[in-house]
Amino acid sequence: MKRTFFAFLLLLASFAAGAKSFSLQVIQRNTGGDSVFDTSYVVEQAIMDYFFEHGMIISSNQVIVSKRDDASEKKELRRSLIEAKTGCMDLFVKLCLNFALEDSMNPSAVLLSNINDAELEILSTETTETVATGKYSPKVVPNQNDNRGGVESFATDIAADIHTRLSKKGGAK
Repeated sequence: MKRTFFAFLLLLASFAAGAKSFSLQVIQRNTGGDSVFDTSYVVEQAIMDYFFEHGMIISSNQVIVSKRDDASEKKELRRSLIEAKTGCMDLFVKLCLNFALEDSMNPSAVLLSNINDAELEILSTETTETVATGKYSPKVVPNQNDNRGGVESFATDIAADIHTRLSKKGGAK
């Protein structure tokens, strides 16, 4: 009950501030299987936490495990976009995590070095037009950052960039 009440207050505060709401879709690519890696969940949660702390309304969809340009990925994205629009979200944020696991000592571990790059596309749910795009690559990953904290930091940097892009478009306060 407390959680619902808090979410309602957050909703009211965000609308009062004029902030746009959005739905986050994380797509895990190049992992060679059907299971979602913990790394994808860590990225998703760090982005959700960032926007929650900034008083914005954000929802997320189940992480999609896909191969690049896979037909099932396109079908799932279409479904997620429709759900975002039906849920009265203003924007749909698609974040593709491209993994590079060939040289990984532990592909399923939460390691920043397992992420090759991330591709961002922000769409309007009303028009389905692209509002913004971006690409992020972890720089050289020192051993002390090749862990959960490094993944969270990378995701928080992406979230901050999304926030900046939305602010420039008048959609974030």
